[in-house]
Amino acid sequence: MSKEFDVEQGLSRLQEINTKLSEGDLPLGEAMKLYKEGVELANKCKENLEGVKTEIKVINGEVSL
Repeated sequence: MSKEFDVEQGLSRLQEINTKLSEGDLPLGEAMKLYKEGVELANKCKENLEGVKTEIKVINGEVSL
């Protein structure tokens, strides 16, 4: 069974990545690796939040599945 994605942890990691990249003293390879991780995390967070938004609409009767 796969572990559900934790948005709060994802956002926290994104903040860490942003801080490291903003400092600007990373080697290019490491910066690119962090950037890629950040993009992937941002996409996962967005997908998760869109799912929650849809679930709330269903609960409120605004949308049916």
